[in-house]
Amino acid sequence: MTGDRTDAHVLLVEAEKTTRDLYNAVLLGSGCVTDLATSILEMKRHIRYRKFDIILLELQLPDGNALDVISELRRDTSAGIIVATSCCTMNDRLRGLENGADDYLEKPLHPRELVARVRNLSRRLNMAVLRGKESLVYHFAGWKIDLATRKIWLHSNIEIHLTENEFRLLDALIRNAPKPVHRDRLLMLLDEDITVRAIDKAIYRMRTKLHAVLGKSEPFIETVHGFGYRLAAKQL
Repeated sequence: MTGDRTDAHVLLVEAEKTTRDLYNAVLLGSGCVTDLATSILEMKRHIRYRKFDIILLELQLPDGNALDVISELRRDTSAGIIVATSCCTMNDRLRGLENGADDYLEKPLHPRELVARVRNLSRRLNMAVLRGKESLVYHFAGWKIDLATRKIWLHSNIEIHLTENEFRLLDALIRNAPKPVHRDRLLMLLDEDITVRAIDKAIYRMRTKLHAVLGKSEPFIETVHGFGYRLAAKQL
């Protein structure tokens, strides 16, 4: 894919015709191939017979709440799942992410943001395919992390323990590096103590654990004031 174009095959699941037609036109204009579904049942039929790169999924559908089937989708398809909805609580977001959703978009969607999210997720998935069955291992100065096995070690093979929340935050920072990640986005990854302060505490703990064994000669995670955090460690 080049420039602002993407050749992703997208399954657009949206019951409301005007919205469906608008998103379909935007996706087609960006170079996507699209199939359309208006219900959970239609979505499942499409997935049964075709392979998709991205599923753009409205949660509130005529035959149920799609939150209830995201984990099932994750078992049945390797497609990236982007939830786009105007009716979503924080608990819904957490549940969707835990069940396998890759991204959330809040309606009404800006056309450029829709295309950018589809393009970026498609790019990440393509990179994963190129890696095949290789573990998602990232090497840094003095330490390495395997996102597939959820383990982090010093290069001396001493493992460093991270809590579930700490690992989720570090995973997000690594996958988005060198770009910063907004606090609101990090907030959706936490499964308890859902406050902005909880993010700061988890980041502080990660910094403390790694600096205790690696020293403080280089920054590990940088605070982007008024926005969020950025992984400052350089990948080898």
